[in-house]
Amino acid sequence: MEVFTNLLILDLIWLVSCLPVITIYPATTAMFGVTRDWVRKGDTGILGVFVARFRENFKQSFGIGLLWTLIGLGLGLDLYLVVQMAPLPKTVFGSLLAIMLLLYTFTSLYLFPVMVHYDAGWQTVLKNSFLLSISQLGITIRCLLILAIAVAISYVVPLTLILTGSVTAYLIYHYCNRAFERVEAAANK
Repeated sequence: MEVFTNLLILDLIWLVSCLPVITIYPATTAMFGVTRDWVRKGDTGILGVFVARFRENFKQSFGIGLLWTLIGLGLGLDLYLVVQMAPLPKTVFGSLLAIMLLLYTFTSLYLFPVMVHYDAGWQTVLKNSFLLSISQLGITIRCLLILAIAVAISYVVPLTLILTGSVTAYLIYHYCNRAFERVEAAANK
């Protein structure tokens, strides 16, 4: 019951912190920071850790989030333009765009876990997120499935949104932590 309560409290804090839309990325980073502490250190506090991670990662997560949103919007515009093309260019550009969208999605899964796990600049966060998403493809696919299931559940039963955010963040960080441990073990050999 305590785990359920902690997840519920974390999700509610995250949802409230996301109300001013511009704080979605820092709030999500803070939520992943709390789940990082849960996965790596065992049970820790919630509100104090959330606020500390929110402040600690605000600038970087806001900047990366803004950049990542602009890239996503650019890819969305490209998709709109590709749909308007004649069949042959649509096939060529559509295939390239599909690969880019897939890599964008894969990299997105690792952005927040990498931000809270490593003390690195924004370029390193983006590069490491991309490299981890490709090199740890099995974990990337599991995380993608977790996210897809959470979105589907939240869409079908919107009330579950008060719990799916923190559960999803916990599960994704749990798997990303495995990827971090694999990479760190390989680097220490």
